[in-house]
Amino acid sequence: MAVRIEYLLIMLFAILLGSIFGFHPVSKEAVTAKGQKEVEFEEFFANNIKQDNSGREISASKAVKYRQYIDFYNVKVADELGDRIFAQKAVYRDDILYMSQNVKLSRADGIDFYSRSLSYDTKDKVVRTSEPFLLEFNKSVIRGGRLELKFNQDTISAYNIDASIWFVQ
Repeated sequence: MAVRIEYLLIMLFAILLGSIFGFHPVSKEAVTAKGQKEVEFEEFFANNIKQDNSGREISASKAVKYRQYIDFYNVKVADELGDRIFAQKAVYRDDILYMSQNVKLSRADGIDFYSRSLSYDTKDKVVRTSEPFLLEFNKSVIRGGRLELKFNQDTISAYNIDASIWFVQ
């Protein structure tokens, strides 16, 4: 018994037509891994006003609010004592501000810290870095490992430090 090629082509054509008209694809809105945006701000600024002082300020060129966190871009954080933190990106989640990309912390007493990333606990006012840092003070430069800065106790701690000090003229 021989199968004619015409019958095979007609059967394939019927299957093709059945699949084209039989399936109805459904279009769904894409959701990123970050979740859905709730609010997006351009030129964001917020001020935490306290009695008898100005409190903390945060400003960013862009802020995007998601359900559980907020993304900031080109962010600056300033406190009532004049200390400032700058970064290109930051994520605020569970009272901690995770900052990355060209982070600079400038204290009111003239000490400047540079790192690739840091975390700032807004409740306890503690800054921590898990990456190497650079400290500039009084025309000297110090490189080291992990850093912890407690604003409330006014203490700076560096762990497993391998520091080199250069005096800049």
